[in-house]
Amino acid sequence: MDKLGLGTCLTLLLLNIFIKVCHNTEISLTVDISAGRQECFFETLPAKTNVEIDYQVIDGGDLDIDVLVSGPDNRVYHLDQRKTENTVKFESTQEGDYRICFDNTFSRFSNKLVFFEIYVEDGKDDDDDEEDDKKLTFEGENVQGQLDMTIEEFSGILERSKKNLERSIQVQTLIKIHEAKDRNTQEANFFRVNFFSLFQLALMISVGLVQVIVIRSLFTYQQPVSGGSLKART
Repeated sequence: MDKLGLGTCLTLLLLNIFIKVCHNTEISLTVDISAGRQECFFETLPAKTNVEIDYQVIDGGDLDIDVLVSGPDNRVYHLDQRKTENTVKFESTQEGDYRICFDNTFSRFSNKLVFFEIYVEDGKDDDDDEEDDKKLTFEGENVQGQLDMTIEEFSGILERSKKNLERSIQVQTLIKIHEAKDRNTQEANFFRVNFFSLFQLALMISVGLVQVIVIRSLFTYQQPVSGGSLKART
């Protein structure tokens, strides 16, 4: 095979691998839901696609939110009420725009800071991937046969590697969000403790001053003024 033919084959191989490994998509956002408001987000999905949605309320109020996931035919796939976090998994039934709504209408004063992540899979079963990985042991007498992989097999290995990396990034992101939520909770508790401590200190000082004034007034002696002394002075 000449150099031109080899270069063409390598180009086609890389292009095919790139197309194969780009099936999975992942979207993550952090949004501020105002009090008494509802915010909806739309994602276009093909039919028969596995979708996973992770959400967490990071800051605001009691760290709770209402969540609604519905399809293009207004079918409700999932509904959560007053939850802090959850993982929603479903399979799309038809192609179209799917809606994810975060409802904070039950709150009158507190805004909610919500992180959510949408992970769209290619629909391939992970069990099939594990079976394919078991075949590639590179041990025994069939080493040469295992090395003679086709483009599809090599693309599948890269696709599974990409999926595992995306899962690792997803887990790390969720850990960071948990840490941010815990930090916000600690800062809110710290502010409350300091505020009530200062309030109690001011109240104790005020009560102490009132007690001192009352006690001093009880022991203050006022000498009565007689009528004779008034005549002598005049």
